Amino acid sequence: MPKNQTLRALILKCARILSEGINQVLETENLNYSLWQVIYVIHFKKHCTSLDIAEYLNVSKPSITKRVQILEHMNLITQLESTDKRQKMLALSPEGQKVYQTCSMLIDEFEQQLLGDVSEEQQSEAKLTLMLMMQQLQQMKSRVI
Repeated sequence: MPKNQTLRALILKCARILSEGINQVLETENLNYSLWQVIYVIHFKKHCTSLDIAEYLNVSKPSITKRVQILEHMNLITQLESTDKRQKMLALSPEGQKVYQTCSMLIDEFEQQLLGDVSEEQQSEAKLTLMLMMQQLQQMKSRVI
């Protein structure tokens, strides 16, 4: 690996390889990282709309709509009654809850394997750096809007 790679290039390459690894882990549940992200957000928020998910993941609403349709077809998410008929309120179904638990454990194991040789101190420093970068990006984004 070239020593003069930028931090940006390393982060992008790492994110790509990480998502490929998570895709392999999720194959056993007939999921991919893209679908997992939607399941994760719904679990995290308890219930939410497609727009909430799109904003959380910083992606377009149409891309979330397609993922939601797939997850509904798989009986992993369900629609809740909502006063606003324009937005569907989504929650994990009982099967979706089981799949969340299983996948969460599989991803945790993958992460532990991945970070096995990385000290707690190095992990803390990396987390701090990434959090600071995300804060800076959010501030820059809010100034543009």
